[in-house]
Amino acid sequence: MQPKLEKKRAGTRGFIRKRYWIPSVVLILIIGFIGVGTQWTPKITVFLLKSFIETASRDTNRKDAMISDGITHVADLPYADEGRNDSTLDIYYPSVTTETLPVVLWVHGGGWVLGDKEDITDYAIQLAKQGYVVVSMNYALAPDTKYPIPVIQTNQALTYVKNHADEFQGDPENIFLAGNSAGAQIASQTAAVVTNPSLAKLMNITPTVDPEELRGVLLFCGPYNLSTVANTGFPLIRTFLWSYTGIKTFEDYPRLDEMSTVLQATTEYPPAFITSGNDDPLTSQSVELAQVLKRLDVDAETLFFSTSSEKLGHDYQFDLESEAGQQAMQSAVRFMQQYSR
Repeated sequence: MQPKLEKKRAGTRGFIRKRYWIPSVVLILIIGFIGVGTQWTPKITVFLLKSFIETASRDTNRKDAMISDGITHVADLPYADEGRNDSTLDIYYPSVTTETLPVVLWVHGGGWVLGDKEDITDYAIQLAKQGYVVVSMNYALAPDTKYPIPVIQTNQALTYVKNHADEFQGDPENIFLAGNSAGAQIASQTAAVVTNPSLAKLMNITPTVDPEELRGVLLFCGPYNLSTVANTGFPLIRTFLWSYTGIKTFEDYPRLDEMSTVLQATTEYPPAFITSGNDDPLTSQSVELAQVLKRLDVDAETLFFSTSSEKLGHDYQFDLESEAGQQAMQSAVRFMQQYSR
């Protein structure tokens, strides 16, 4: 029987919904006031996005997402030796456990230009309560840092997890990679690096976990075919990828194929849980990845709500007060239970 997800106390009720609703409002405001955004440089657009978010979220105090009883939280651990302030992570795990637990390394979203490891605090707590060690990582953001640095950093974070898992009740041979939105793209590509030696060689990355230690990937609302993602109409996607690749017409970026998980997954790709809302412009990307994995005979579980009358938008899963959010959490937990050692 699955443990029930806890209802949030009154002081934190709606925290996730508010926090992940704000970026959508920002995108609408940006589009309304300055058009589609492609005439602005990435630095200007990102500055405006961050300014709007800071203004819109002034009444949302991160401290409201307090750590619940029974969960230990360790913050701001450096996972690399370069001294970068963007190479840190937070860890959430049950304070009392009699066994080692699977580890979930989560890569946050934000169009490769926004976001923070703290964004998933409330979600990480709820996932930890299901019996998991949740590691939420930061990575360098565009346009100041370009591809492939976040993929390299995710590999470094995997190294940290493998080397230090026993310090926070984690099992270093029982790791899941997870991510939402742009973080799902980074996580999915990192999984391809771990299981596709040709891609690892092409990117000059030495994977730090063995393929059998990566038990699965959980991918929420991400883009996985960078050659066609602009056709989805996702707000500001061209500016986001201009920021990340450094090329305005990003379709001409010579490394675009290696960024596209649909082209880099092999028969050795780990089992995948793939989900997206039925009103999310990026859902077609999730459907395509699932189809590719199934053709490769890779286990792929999907949750798309195609018959639901409710409109579920981008990053719907973070609204844990909704039926769809609860279903996504429970499905993700069942998936990890199935593929854990």
